[in-house]
Amino acid sequence: MRKSEGFTMVETLSAFTLLIIITLFTLPLLTEIRTAKKDLQVERNAVTLLHNEFFEHRMKHGPIPYTSKHLLTYEMTIVIQPKGEWIAGCVLWKNQRNENKEFCLHDKRE
Repeated sequence: MRKSEGFTMVETLSAFTLLIIITLFTLPLLTEIRTAKKDLQVERNAVTLLHNEFFEHRMKHGPIPYTSKHLLTYEMTIVIQPKGEWIAGCVLWKNQRNENKEFCLHDKRE
């Protein structure tokens, strides 16, 4: 019997199979991470837009209720309305997964 030096065909196929399996499990995770990253970026933009508009509206003593639509990456709707002794400013939008999202800020009524 001869001693074989180097890789055999079985070792090469098993290494290639293992590489394919790892790749097949990793690609969907990377896609999910990219989608989540885009969703967080859109949410950050929505919160910043709401904060700026809510603050400006409160400083100018604008009318309540108040609604405005903005088209950035996605259409975002800002609604400012009274809720008891508070004033709520909310932004509504749809994310990459087409889910309805909402974020609200509150301020004490004067």
